[in-house]
Amino acid sequence: MMKKILLWVFGVPVLGLQGIFLLSLMESREVTVELPKPHYQPKPTDPAWLAQMVQFHGHLGPWAVAGVRFGVAGREAVGAQGYFDLQVRCQGPLDRPPRACFLDGLQVGSGATLGKRNIHWEPAEELVVWVKNTRTGQTAELRPTGFFWEFLTAAKTKSKPSGASEAEEAKDHTHPQGPPAPSSKQQEVEESLEQIARQIAMLPQAKILTVKILPPPKNPD
Repeated sequence: MMKKILLWVFGVPVLGLQGIFLLSLMESREVTVELPKPHYQPKPTDPAWLAQMVQFHGHLGPWAVAGVRFGVAGREAVGAQGYFDLQVRCQGPLDRPPRACFLDGLQVGSGATLGKRNIHWEPAEELVVWVKNTRTGQTAELRPTGFFWEFLTAAKTKSKPSGASEAEEAKDHTHPQGPPAPSSKQQEVEESLEQIARQIAMLPQAKILTVKILPPPKNPD
């Protein structure tokens, strides 16, 4: 305590505002930042990037994992580093969860984000992703294979009775709820979806999507 008093008495007059700033740093405590805890129990066989995706999205789901695979494939196809040297445009039926989760995964895999305004989505019947390297202008077009689209759209919860509306199914789909604890049936659904998500993480890229490098735009005469 006496040491702090002496520092204030002799240090502040000599150093002025700089001294006040330095003394405040000496007395400051470490700031604790606690990120939200995602709904995820990792397995030893999980690739490391799954945990990064789950931290961003909140849980392990098929559509989010699929988005990561598309983002990574597009970024690599055009030789972009990610984050700041690419633009991503996506079309598809992604207006509500669980399909909308694809967009979270796409941000993680490509590095393009809503905050940087270098990713854009617009509704459409077919899923297509375009990734452009802004340094070179090279653009890749990515589409799901027929096998993968059927595989992905088949990953639906059966917790709602037959005939439930699409909105009801989406509301009760892959997003884990807080207390009270989910029913055993709902837990089985979540575990099944996590298993499918892990399968998507390990599928060869050729089974998931096709990549087409688009020709550069013609220069006007």
